[in-house]
Amino acid sequence: MACTSAYIVPGPHGLNAVAYSRPIPSDGATLLLGLLLCLSLRSAVAQTASDSTPPIALVGITLIDGTGASPRPHQTVLIQGERIAATFRRGSRPLPREATVLDLSGWFVIPGLIDTHVHLATDPSGEDTRLRTERRLRKALLGGVTAVRDMAGDVRSLASLQRDALLAEIPSPDIYYAALFAGPAFFADPRTHDATRGLRAGSVPWMRAISDTTDLRQAVAEARGTGATAIKLYADLTGTLIRQVTTEAHAQHLSIWAHAALGPATPLEVVQAGADVVSHAHLLALAMDSTHRALVLRAPPGTPISIADPGLDSVLTAMIQHHTVFEPTIVVYQDSAPYLRLAGAITHRAHQLGVTIIAGTDTLGDADSDELTLPNLHRELDLLVCLGGLTPAEALASATKDPATILRAQETRGTIEVGKLADLVVLSSNPLVDIRNTRTVRMVLKRGRLYRRP
Repeated sequence: MACTSAYIVPGPHGLNAVAYSRPIPSDGATLLLGLLLCLSLRSAVAQTASDSTPPIALVGITLIDGTGASPRPHQTVLIQGERIAATFRRGSRPLPREATVLDLSGWFVIPGLIDTHVHLATDPSGEDTRLRTERRLRKALLGGVTAVRDMAGDVRSLASLQRDALLAEIPSPDIYYAALFAGPAFFADPRTHDATRGLRAGSVPWMRAISDTTDLRQAVAEARGTGATAIKLYADLTGTLIRQVTTEAHAQHLSIWAHAALGPATPLEVVQAGADVVSHAHLLALAMDSTHRALVLRAPPGTPISIADPGLDSVLTAMIQHHTVFEPTIVVYQDSAPYLRLAGAITHRAHQLGVTIIAGTDTLGDADSDELTLPNLHRELDLLVCLGGLTPAEALASATKDPATILRAQETRGTIEVGKLADLVVLSSNPLVDIRNTRTVRMVLKRGRLYRRP
């Protein structure tokens, strides 16, 4: 299958960091937790209200439920409120009289897609204004993306977006986000100041400069109080400090999402410290012998390359042993043929050895116009198949079932099963025949709410 390129992929502006200006007082985490409690109560009210709406029945579809089961033709999916109430063969049981019935014969239904690497609030006063961000999110949702993993931004904006997405006050995927920890040197990066306008970078719960003297128990507790699902480790960290942060984060039920190399920490040290997910294929390339890596990058187009490298293989083997998930973000390299080939080859080798791979873009999609362009996740799925060696079914799992697990949301999303959220994408063509058919989106349901693609 040829790799296609009909996607808008802006260069990654995404900061992988945010900050605050002054130390939060001892009751700061309590105030944040109180705010989150209020939001959770509001979402509970919204869910109860939605349960009273008439059910929706998708009739005649071929169901690709994301569990690994074979596609099931002539199926009905019954949706009540936010949840999947039933799945059954068409006509095998009566539909509720009050149901809204959509005859979708000949079409396919897959779980809602999850982009596992986006940046929504790097610069809320500039590139990521509310208007531009909402435009991105709307296009993503209408393109089949029902959840995203934000890899660190200005939590002041992220929390607002998360709340509005949850309550369907804006058309948007659900949003999970990280708090960021990095070494002090990172906070000279000007992007950190864009993300913390009016405050000072490096001293707040969701964007913390850490060192050997940091009270990690307190820092992790305050990060958790922001509503973050995980702590992202970014740069300027040692292997020892990474291990200490990871141990404390896991003790407090937060995941660790990390760049695959954190300088001075190597990829192997990041994995051995227990990171749950590592990002970016080019950073895993730092585990390779430098001469070998240079040969791969300089190889003429079309020349066969060997990616087998003892250093890289040792990291990939450790990832399997530690259950570390790999998020290669191949799409960000597509403007550089050498790095695109390197990223694809590393992903292919990881897949060969059995590493779990998830789909992320680092560039959710276009925000420059109202034109309904597809989100970049579809391009990433294409690249995972044509360069990374995944089958279409494996690529689909990389954007559905497996991301739900790393978000700790596997009980509610990632597959089409009774009781889970009704996050569904209706396609006119079968993505298991050609992964590019994920682009044939006709309608999307997110938490049971129907969005028709114009």
